[in-house]
Amino acid sequence: MKKIAVVDRISDLPESLLCHILCFLPTKEAVATSLLSSRWKLLWTLVPKLDLDSENINTLSDDDDEKCDIMFANIVSRVLAQQQCGELQSFRLQWQFGWDGSHLDAWLRTVAARKVKELYLDIHIGYSYDDVENLKLPPIFFSFRTLVVLILSGDIDIDIDIDVDVDVDTPALSFHFPSLKILHLLNIHLAEDSFLRLLCGCPILEDLSFTSEHLEGQYKICVPLLKRLCILETEFNDSDYQLEIYAPALEYFNFDGYLRDIKFHENLDNVVQAGVYISTFEVEDEHEECFSKRVFRLFAALNNVKFLSFSPSGIEWHSIANIYPSAFQNLVQLEFKVVDCNWHLLEDLLQKAPNLESLVISKGYDFIQSNLCWKEPKYEPEYLSSLTSFYYRGFKGLNDEVEFVKYILKGARVLKTATIQFYKGESKESVPEKLSVFPRPATTCLLRDE
Repeated sequence: MKKIAVVDRISDLPESLLCHILCFLPTKEAVATSLLSSRWKLLWTLVPKLDLDSENINTLSDDDDEKCDIMFANIVSRVLAQQQCGELQSFRLQWQFGWDGSHLDAWLRTVAARKVKELYLDIHIGYSYDDVENLKLPPIFFSFRTLVVLILSGDIDIDIDIDVDVDVDTPALSFHFPSLKILHLLNIHLAEDSFLRLLCGCPILEDLSFTSEHLEGQYKICVPLLKRLCILETEFNDSDYQLEIYAPALEYFNFDGYLRDIKFHENLDNVVQAGVYISTFEVEDEHEECFSKRVFRLFAALNNVKFLSFSPSGIEWHSIANIYPSAFQNLVQLEFKVVDCNWHLLEDLLQKAPNLESLVISKGYDFIQSNLCWKEPKYEPEYLSSLTSFYYRGFKGLNDEVEFVKYILKGARVLKTATIQFYKGESKESVPEKLSVFPRPATTCLLRDE
């Protein structure tokens, strides 16, 4: 039998293409390819991307935490020293340490000298004590002139220590990121004064996202070129923080949390898409009017939005009304999560969207049931005259749902498709029969179940 020769076609590819392929691998796996052949031995050192994770060391070693820290620190230092490519495109460090965090200064100096463009730091301290301080970033961090993307996550403190002597090339007591366009701050320590100085040091910032477990004080977002803004509050706190936003170029806005006081210093005329996910927090009678005004002010700023996703959760919504401005003339697509206590908010919003073309409803189910339900308006639903697409997720066939779907099908005279997705585990046998008798003035309207 004739022996078939094995040809290694991959190794014959150009060096630049092989390095591009290795960019999609974590650094640990890219380094492992050096064992394949002499052709691959040094290829990983030419990859302009480093992705290092201390969990890879902790899961492979039975040593104590201190030895794991030392082992990982040595690996990161050796990898940085052996890199032969010029500029770094990306440096990602996922690091859980328990003993010594001083290595970070040397690592950041190295990647800064390599003119890194994307920096991802996900750092966690391996202690569970409440009195352990977050890791303060070294002074070199204050001025990364080449950074375009910066993502910080974990036990990180971005406060500037006024007692630290900074480099001559670093502006004193300020951040300096002249090239930064994307900034994500995920559950890091966020002091209001340092936050303001950080944003002032990002003159061309376009994308800002910050997630926090606890906001307290007054935060100012003054970024004239900002296009995307995402705010997520992960836990309820009783601090009445304030957000002041000046972002006239904003195109996308997302808020998810317990709404406090947000002030917009300019109308957001350029906002195309917005997501508003507001949880109530036991609104007392004396605070109900104040809360309604805050929601109204938020929607007034989003008055020109074209694509809106709104999810008002919490039983307290049943007593809150009049939260929308005059009309959403430009709104063409609405996604709304309805629960038993907010049917009236959906009805009011539909009346204020005369040019709505697409409506997506997701049905949520509260643990506490209210006596509110969908009530058909006494007048004809002329505001549905432009609706062409209707989607209902989580349909159980309850009376509220049936009456609402019936109302939509009756009023949307140019409707082309209506899709009903049934609640997981619900029987589909009886519901289609109810839907089939609904009026469908648009002959092209299709009722589907998924």
